[in-house]
Amino acid sequence: MELQSFLKPVLIIILSFITAGIVDLIIRKLKKRAEKTETKLDDILLHALSRPLYILIIVIGIYYAIHQTPFLVEQLNQKDAGYQYRKFIITIFITWVIASLAKRIIRDYGYGFAARTEGELDDRLVAFADMSATYVIWLIGIMVALSEIGIEITPIITGMGIAGLAIALAAQNLLSNVFGGVTITLDQLYKVGDRIEMGGVYGDVYEIKPRYTRIKTLDNTIITVPNSKVINDQIINFAVPDTTVRVKIPISVAYGTDPKKVDTILYDIVDKIPLVMKNPRPIVRFTEYASSSQNFELLVWIRSYDERHPVMDRIFRDIFVRFKEEGIEIPFSQMDVHIKKDQ
Repeated sequence: MELQSFLKPVLIIILSFITAGIVDLIIRKLKKRAEKTETKLDDILLHALSRPLYILIIVIGIYYAIHQTPFLVEQLNQKDAGYQYRKFIITIFITWVIASLAKRIIRDYGYGFAARTEGELDDRLVAFADMSATYVIWLIGIMVALSEIGIEITPIITGMGIAGLAIALAAQNLLSNVFGGVTITLDQLYKVGDRIEMGGVYGDVYEIKPRYTRIKTLDNTIITVPNSKVINDQIINFAVPDTTVRVKIPISVAYGTDPKKVDTILYDIVDKIPLVMKNPRPIVRFTEYASSSQNFELLVWIRSYDERHPVMDRIFRDIFVRFKEEGIEIPFSQMDVHIKKDQ
């Protein structure tokens, strides 16, 4: 008799998993059809419902299986607890769907709308909403769900204020990282794909999270930088306001070399390199008389920071060849020592 009493709950759980699988399969087929429609609303709705509905069916199956289990059902039905827990489950389900809908609507519609406007404020607000909307919805939903099962949320909210102060003192690094993430979002310091240099790390922004930023270096490695760095460290963004960048190349020649000849050779070299922009024009500067050389500086503009190293490589190689052909010596540091012999 005891075995039969437990057989029904097991069958209910198995049936709930089978039902959830069938519903999930139906939603997947509906998603493929929705992809062919012009509107995105059906895609967003199906995406928001798929995972929460799958979990809800299983939870409902477990809930009713418990009601068919001896001893457990007696505990669950005390003081109308069964009705309260059903409301709790439904509230969590609705919260999950709303959070998923909000996230997809912001990403599918919010960014597109912000991109069509001229100002940058709406872009920042959409990015901030994308980062915070889900957390706010879940916080409200959990508070409502707790109230449905008879838990007084007023002391919890009050306690959250006191606990928040204690947490702020105990987790200063975490909070500074989160505030740094908010600063990145609101001030648009950089975005995914930008070439930046921050905290001694140079590379492309790979991912931006509330607590950290992942940067993909030119060596194809991912480095995680805490967002608190943006508060204290200097950030160089090579992609803003555009991708053009000026390249500065130091050049040294031996004393006695005609500066006009150096100018002519350098201008001739850069004029033959397609990656060097014609406007602004390249500039050659005579910077100093050093201890063992005449120092010049070649300034050229290129259209993208990705072309910086290829351009420098090409210029250095061409300088070596041309200086050798023209008989111009590239000096090295040296010191002349004169010894005076006493008579």
